[in-house]
Amino acid sequence: MSVFRTDRIPSLSRIPKELGREERYCERCHETSTHILYQVPKKVVLLYVKNHPENVHATCIKCARSTVLVGEERDRALENRVSGSPKPSSFSFF
Repeated sequence: MSVFRTDRIPSLSRIPKELGREERYCERCHETSTHILYQVPKKVVLLYVKNHPENVHATCIKCARSTVLVGEERDRALENRVSGSPKPSSFSFF
């Protein structure tokens, strides 16, 4: 849990936001391993835009290879984040 909500601080809005973790097949490792799913903002002129087609990435924990999720995989990752997690509080101590 985080003490700060990065989406509320303009200078920190460029930091990727973790959506969750899941078991996925990794093409580089050639095995199934845990991947971190996260949402990456894109810089447009001087602002960071959160909603764009290539904003959801999955990174393998073993080899650190990152892939962009598109289509159904992207939609599923975003749905799981919205419906599967509680709303974060503004203060957290653990």
